[in-house]
Amino acid sequence: MDISNINSMTSAAFNRGGTDKTGKKDDLGQQEFLQLLVAQMQNQDPINPMDGAKFASQLAQFNSVEQLINVNSGLKSLQSTQDMMSASLTNSMAASLTGKQVKALSNQVYLSSGEDASVQFKLNNSADRVEIVIRDGSGSEVRRESLGGMASGDNGWLWDGRNGAGHRMADGEYSVEILASNGDSKVDSLAYIEGMANKVRYSGNGVYLSVNNVQVPIGNVEEVGTDIF
Repeated sequence: MDISNINSMTSAAFNRGGTDKTGKKDDLGQQEFLQLLVAQMQNQDPINPMDGAKFASQLAQFNSVEQLINVNSGLKSLQSTQDMMSASLTNSMAASLTGKQVKALSNQVYLSSGEDASVQFKLNNSADRVEIVIRDGSGSEVRRESLGGMASGDNGWLWDGRNGAGHRMADGEYSVEILASNGDSKVDSLAYIEGMANKVRYSGNGVYLSVNNVQVPIGNVEEVGTDIF
């Protein structure tokens, strides 16, 4: 068999393939696969033609490739449609939450001028020692408060906005860390925030609700109450 024509057509088939952003050749496509099969038939040895079973096998391979390409295309289209529907539902749901009381997971609190900041958390088990650590935007510790023993379930503490030295801290957002233990065993906890969702913000990173001046991802919302008005 003269393979020179096959080699040239193989090179042409691959050269027509596109390149991705890294310059790497794309995978062999449907058209290229068919072209190589035809080239093989055109250049086969007439004295020793291709075996029929082998040819049928190659046709079956081509058919499988074509089906896989169609399935992959359909899956991509379905995924795109589902993503659009999911984004639309999320946006609609977020808009409907404005003006309602929500409870959402968050380790952030906002300190407003002249007001206390409510720190709320849930303990998975009772604890004989609970500490609350308040940090500023740079991560520096500004207050550490020991609350002693607390029962499992929902608990809370009002931060008066002062640091460990008794000075009033600036208005803004602070992070909260709950350190709970029972003897030598750590007690798991979750910090959360409760309040009225008064604003929705759409960004490239997702949808956020503004609750007590804290931006909360909509996926962190655990409970929704009734309308305020």
